[in-house]
Amino acid sequence: MSAAEGPLSDLARLLEPPLLRGVLKQSPADFRVDEVLGFEPDGEGPHGLFLIEKTGMTTGHLLGALSKISRVPERDIGFCGLKDKQAVTTQWFSLPLPPKHPPHTDPDWFAALPNGVRVVRWAPHRKKIRRGIHQGNRFTLVIHGVTGEDAGFDHRLATLNQHGFPNYFAEQRFGHQGGNYNLLHKIAAIPAEQSASISRADRNWGLSTLRAELFNHCLSQRLAQRSDVLAQVGDLAQLAGSHSRFLVTVEELARTQTRLGEGDVALTGPLWGEGASPAGGDIGLNEAVIAHQIMAQLGRENTPTYWPQHLAAWRVEHDRRLLRAPLSDLQSTWLDVADGRQLQLSFTLDAGAYATALLRELIDLSPDSGKA
Repeated sequence: MSAAEGPLSDLARLLEPPLLRGVLKQSPADFRVDEVLGFEPDGEGPHGLFLIEKTGMTTGHLLGALSKISRVPERDIGFCGLKDKQAVTTQWFSLPLPPKHPPHTDPDWFAALPNGVRVVRWAPHRKKIRRGIHQGNRFTLVIHGVTGEDAGFDHRLATLNQHGFPNYFAEQRFGHQGGNYNLLHKIAAIPAEQSASISRADRNWGLSTLRAELFNHCLSQRLAQRSDVLAQVGDLAQLAGSHSRFLVTVEELARTQTRLGEGDVALTGPLWGEGASPAGGDIGLNEAVIAHQIMAQLGRENTPTYWPQHLAAWRVEHDRRLLRAPLSDLQSTWLDVADGRQLQLSFTLDAGAYATALLRELIDLSPDSGKA
């Protein structure tokens, strides 16, 4: 999807629009993602923690295959996050081990792994791992057929390395060609007294899409105002390296701005829930206005009434997400090949951040590109 199309097309950028253009994902090898767990297996316990490499397969497909060959129900298999199909990826899975399984002997299901799948390493672990527990992901991407000139490209890299990038939810959160928007209209058309009749899958996808759309527009507004790193009374600031947050008051405003510059705290935007925003002042009011507008656009007969009722019926609590996503070790390598220039990019993102949102600040990807 190009930078001029899709759910992010009209949203503000941190930097000037990119001057380079290219194609991503001509083959799975052009897109490598290595999951960074952030801790080592315990070395003992009733579970195995397996680092598995897959090519050309979704996480859901691999999960089903692992369940079948190991004879372990899918609900008992743990994993941290979803990974792309058209890519080479490594990610961690946990599976219960048979009783008294020798810790240095590979489970017998290794021999039945599908083509394109291998276990890189494994070790015993005390418990099942859960979604989102990993620290982040390391990306290595190859962009083909790069055209255009950008004398300030290295400056873009340095700016993003130092200050992070807009933490937008990227295109895949909204489904293939934005198909999840249809689901939102479908859910909004169901009367609130029938909220319980909506399937768990539709509810989860609907909530994640609604929250993503709302967050993206709140972030875009602040980027347009250049206030995404400018503390305001009513902001909810998050301490670096934790999920602890505090409400910015008049008394704390100057100190919070200093801490933002030092990287000690970061500002957050809304993951919408039941009732009013937990933010205060003009921040809370602006978030409420945007929430009303988005829920009206995605509601029934252009009214936001039904969404708040669904959120209340489902007891959805408010949460927050960083406005800027940090990254580390962003590097680029240029290659001259027979079909033109190639750009290799490598970087590490925290769990939950999207590579597409970063690439949007660097290069315009042509329509047949894949998504990060």
